[in-house]
Amino acid sequence: MNFIAGHRPRRLSCVLLAAALAGMVAGSGTANAETAEALDVTGYDLTLEHQPGAQTLRGTAVISAKARSALDRVTVRLAGLRATAVTVDSVPVKSFAHNADDELLIQPATTIRPGAGFRLRVEYGGTPGPGWLATTTGGANAFLGSSRSWFPVRDQARDKAEFRLAMTVPDGWGVVSVGREGQQQAGAGSTTFHWAEPEVDPDHVSVSIDRFTTERGALADGTPVITAYAPGLQTATKPLADRLPEVLDFLSAKFGRYPFDAAGNVFLQVSDDAPATSPQTRPVYLGAGNPQYMTLETVVHEQAHQWYGISAAPRLPADSCLSECFASYAPWLWQEAKEGADLDLRYRQIVAAKRGEPAFWERLYQPGVTPGITMYNKGPLALHALRRQLGEQAFDQLLRRWPQEHRASYADWPKFEALAAEVSGQNLDGFFAAWFRGATVPADEYLWPGPLKP
Repeated sequence: MNFIAGHRPRRLSCVLLAAALAGMVAGSGTANAETAEALDVTGYDLTLEHQPGAQTLRGTAVISAKARSALDRVTVRLAGLRATAVTVDSVPVKSFAHNADDELLIQPATTIRPGAGFRLRVEYGGTPGPGWLATTTGGANAFLGSSRSWFPVRDQARDKAEFRLAMTVPDGWGVVSVGREGQQQAGAGSTTFHWAEPEVDPDHVSVSIDRFTTERGALADGTPVITAYAPGLQTATKPLADRLPEVLDFLSAKFGRYPFDAAGNVFLQVSDDAPATSPQTRPVYLGAGNPQYMTLETVVHEQAHQWYGISAAPRLPADSCLSECFASYAPWLWQEAKEGADLDLRYRQIVAAKRGEPAFWERLYQPGVTPGITMYNKGPLALHALRRQLGEQAFDQLLRRWPQEHRASYADWPKFEALAAEVSGQNLDGFFAAWFRGATVPADEYLWPGPLKP
């Protein structure tokens, strides 16, 4: 999950929301893992109708896939909603049933042959499951990582696929999702909105519905930009949205070429304490009506995730520092470049303030364990120490090479440590053990590298 960094009054609620939703994106049992391994999804094609007043959803999902081995069953996840008809290659399946773990268990009419491509079509409807959040203006947002709350999805992350959405809503309502916008189609009292992204992990997909005011533009290279404002939010947030080209130019200079063919922002209000998230191509700010948290630094953080966390994605939850630590350091870099912030001074002040707080120094990487709030506070401090350990040239090279070399893929933390050692020519085992794998204040040789030495 990608949340707003640096705002402790709301951080606890963000972490609790992530914990509540974590079970929805995790696998649940050996049978699911076996099915996931035997199945390669290549596309999700959704045709849906949403009624904002009732917060109901109905429609059809066509999942294109390839069998890695013989399949006499297929399992997908679908929370809250219920399937009403299922076919494989237009043939009604032998059976389908939901269980208590939000699994839709499907038995095809005949076994699917190894290597065969097939199309699974699911008609479904009802009330979306957990993660489908109502906005204060009557709309809704599918929280990042909760795709199974609104469409059937393969029960395993790290499987990018083509995504297409056609969603119909009553006149006056709008729909914004990931990727590029297609043509709108007017119906009898309704409008259908089309969105498409050629390669995306379902965990990085979201959709937002509200009475949007929508602005369309383009970056200097022609990349289309879509900015959507829920009612009452445009005046306060437009100055932030207008700086998106500047933000992306800055991040591109730090991290390399922008990784996608569409960009933008979506400003919503779920509650004053709701987090910001970063679906692929277009971050969504769920508490955009709260000026305490809806800041330019928040925009920088969420846009940084397009490189660190979305395009170059963590392989496992334990590798999440590859997402949140770097997105949390991006506003430091922005403030240094744009506002003249003295990051060495900031570093020293934080160390002095936090020396006696054991919770601050919790591990940033431990195999099999997902790091928590420490990514947002210790994370940027650790990266600044790494910067001073490596030197500017090597650190800049590291920041650019990682998201470019792992573009549109997944990687783990040990690979990052290896790349840092490669670009710097240093043995960094002690440094990484102290700062990222350790849970205490680093020894002075690692706490005060280079010009940080007091």
